[in-house]
Amino acid sequence: MPLYTIAMEAGSLEAAGRQELAQSITDLHVEMSGVPAGWVHVVFQEYRRGYGFTAGRPDAAVSLILLIRTGRTPDYKRQLLTRLWQLVQGATGAADDQIVLAIQEGPASQAMEMATIMPDVE
Repeated sequence: MPLYTIAMEAGSLEAAGRQELAQSITDLHVEMSGVPAGWVHVVFQEYRRGYGFTAGRPDAAVSLILLIRTGRTPDYKRQLLTRLWQLVQGATGAADDQIVLAIQEGPASQAMEMATIMPDVE
């Protein structure tokens, strides 16, 4: 666990760009949380042109949803979101009004990684 899901319009980022962004996100998460890199998962989902909207109008919106274990401080989450925003915007070139990021949390007891129930955040 952490699981990053990034949705963007098809063709917004080539394979090398996705690899670079995934590595940057992994490095950031390891740096901030201290978890092993093998626990960090990044999944890209692409949608066809005309299937993304902002303010009810077609737009190449980029979303990043992060699922993490409950227990991080509000300051930690604000700092993580700020740094993720910079990575996503730098990689995609999307305007501020085209990007949305969110953190979702779940108890460690409800997540499993490498055949082991996740430990609580320390």
